[in-house]
Amino acid sequence: MLYRTERGELLTYPKYDRIAVYLFRRLTAGHSAETLPKEIPFALEDVRAAMRDAVSDGVIDREVKNVADIKYTYDARRRFPAEMEQAGPIVWLQNGKGLYKLLRSRRPNLIDFPGVLEAHPELESVVDQTPPFIAGLLGQDEQAVFTRVRNAGLINQVLGFQAWPIQGHHRTTVSYGQIEIDEVQAGLDGQQGTIVPISGKGGQDMLSWSQALNLNVYGRDKAPKPDLAVRSLGLWRDDENTIWIVEFTPETDIELIEIKNVRRFRFIR
Repeated sequence: MLYRTERGELLTYPKYDRIAVYLFRRLTAGHSAETLPKEIPFALEDVRAAMRDAVSDGVIDREVKNVADIKYTYDARRRFPAEMEQAGPIVWLQNGKGLYKLLRSRRPNLIDFPGVLEAHPELESVVDQTPPFIAGLLGQDEQAVFTRVRNAGLINQVLGFQAWPIQGHHRTTVSYGQIEIDEVQAGLDGQQGTIVPISGKGGQDMLSWSQALNLNVYGRDKAPKPDLAVRSLGLWRDDENTIWIVEFTPETDIELIEIKNVRRFRFIR
């Protein structure tokens, strides 16, 4: 049988981790690490039922209304508790409206830079083209990253052609549910029209394979014209305030997506 975290230890976990553990227990009752399926489908009601059980057991104080925020935690902020990954890494994926699945993956969902890379990319210094007055108004979120990257022309450097923003913060529905893309650019790579979905992260938020999947599926499902190539990019600002620009391969199976190219930049005045 699958092992269970002792109650005393469980109560030290963040609230969302306690909910995730209760959900996992509900979905995997009767299984061992050897019999756990590759994919475990579930519905929004399963999450709510798990929360009701956790409230009844005194493990959480009240239910969380925004289930999407729980999922986002494991898309961008931290790994699942060890109890949930005792048979290997887990990814929480959408599987339709109000439907989800836990996927036993070949790798952790959050992308650990530089740990996932065979070689550390050279740190490239670029002049910050953002005017000082504007720079003083920028925050520390992904939009500030986008502003500096866009002003310095770094996206075009990575792509090798001129791309132009066509959509910002695009919330839309693809084959498996609602997603949000931070920015969409497009341009001509020679004669090939290309769409460039981009995810930007910084601070406590990290890039992940589930985000890369969303980018690629967006490019497949929501391209404004047929026959466009897809070049999906992730932007990440690390603790040293350097910017990583990551290009993903375009597969729409999360297990097949790889990192195609990585460049790392430092802004200077």
